Amino acid sequence: MTINKNLLIAATLLASTSAMAGGLSLGAGAVFNESPYKGYNQNTTAVPLISYEGDNFYIRQTTGGWILWKDEKNELSLTASWMPLHFDPDDNDDHQMKHLDERKASAFLGGAYYRHERWGSLKFALAGDAMDESGGMTGEISYFRPIRMERLTLTPSVGVFYSDESYNDYYYGVSHSESRRTGLDQYSAGDSWTPYVGLAAKYQLTQNLFLNASAVYTVLPDDVKNSPMIDRDDSFALMTGVTWRF
Repeated sequence: MTINKNLLIAATLLASTSAMAGGLSLGAGAVFNESPYKGYNQNTTAVPLISYEGDNFYIRQTTGGWILWKDEKNELSLTASWMPLHFDPDDNDDHQMKHLDERKASAFLGGAYYRHERWGSLKFALAGDAMDESGGMTGEISYFRPIRMERLTLTPSVGVFYSDESYNDYYYGVSHSESRRTGLDQYSAGDSWTPYVGLAAKYQLTQNLFLNASAVYTVLPDDVKNSPMIDRDDSFALMTGVTWRF
């Protein structure tokens, strides 16, 4: 199974519906994910749902943060994130793709800044591969706005995800040796900006029990979709689950 960066965005968006409430939330859910790689069918997998908001530390699904500065409108933190994008040739159904090298998921270290206003929130983030799988850098600029009703909170978002040349070439490039082995064209990817739109929903069933859902749609940039490993122009992910707030 292959999970793309949509999971990271969907998980972060889902966690943003809990960020203002504080405290600890634990639960379980499922992710429906369309892989950008050829040879994969639509994937569904179980995932834990974790959110914790403290005075100096937070966990927002796949990202942990150490808060350096926080007030009513600003939050600056150092971050450690798990980037779930990976490629396992043994799980692929395409004959050529089965003979490619594995691409591994990795941990990223960086920083994030949030600016909260009445009209919504802005997020700026930058991180680098701490395990040196790709040796790449990623970034994100996004806008989201929680809309709170009696029991339901909706959080629409729009943003762009940046990936540098090293990141893209590791996950989407085809080396000379791979090309000879598989018959796929040799390919080197450059850096890219991936736009996305998302919507998260949280519904309060009881004082402590919540239903959660988050959907993200991305348009793949040219440096990704032109890779011979890719067979689509866009990608979609849906995360659903139940959480208990302590």
